Amino acid sequence: MECDKKYITIQQLEQHNKPGDLWVSINGKVYNVSDWSKYHPGGETPLLNLAGKDVTDAFTAYHPATAWQYLNKFFTGYRLKDYKVSEVSKDYRNLIHEFTKAGMFENKGHTAVFTLTSVAAMFGFVFYGVLCCNSLWVHLCSAMVLGMAWIQSAYIGHDSGHYIVMSGHGWNKLVQLITGNCLTGISIAWWKWTHNAHHIACNSLDCDPDLQHIPVFAVSSWLFNSMAAMEARDVNNSGVSKNFLWEAVTIHG
Repeated sequence: MECDKKYITIQQLEQHNKPGDLWVSINGKVYNVSDWSKYHPGGETPLLNLAGKDVTDAFTAYHPATAWQYLNKFFTGYRLKDYKVSEVSKDYRNLIHEFTKAGMFENKGHTAVFTLTSVAAMFGFVFYGVLCCNSLWVHLCSAMVLGMAWIQSAYIGHDSGHYIVMSGHGWNKLVQLITGNCLTGISIAWWKWTHNAHHIACNSLDCDPDLQHIPVFAVSSWLFNSMAAMEARDVNNSGVSKNFLWEAVTIHG
């Protein structure tokens, strides 16, 4: 019954935003993800950035439909008092619904096959040019093609990191390891942890790890104020970054 439900205010929810005390709201229900944060497949950083806020849109955008069934074990018994969906969130959800209905988030298998084949062909040309030819021009062309192959491998690694290249979860992981760890020389696990945080708070100097290149490179003089990244503050009242809604539309599914 409605009278038996327990409620907390948004101000009370915002107090639970520290490591070891992480609460979030999804569709007006409050969940305690403090212990889960260290096991979160997307890394702990997104939860730290969004703790103490309503994360309905972020949860919907970055989780499969099967994830909803696991929420009950984190339910605190509280609901958010005076919970309302903003007009921006309503528009975003309608847009996602329309895109999903149009099939725009479905995996394009033929595109993945073509891309992977082109990368294999480029690497084949490079090996042939370097090992079987003595011509300087062939070696120069091989170097150019090698650069293009690495760039394309990075693109595939990015898309497979979002699990949108292959139809199966395991096949996507295999592509991640090949294009990330083997071809481009980065840890795909590390990349996914930082990149998830990037999409949650895109281009926020406070908390986007993809902008944290100190001391090698600085994208803003503001970063010289501190050598350590700060917790996310560049979020709106819905618990998502200013650029999140557009970012989520582009990678949803």
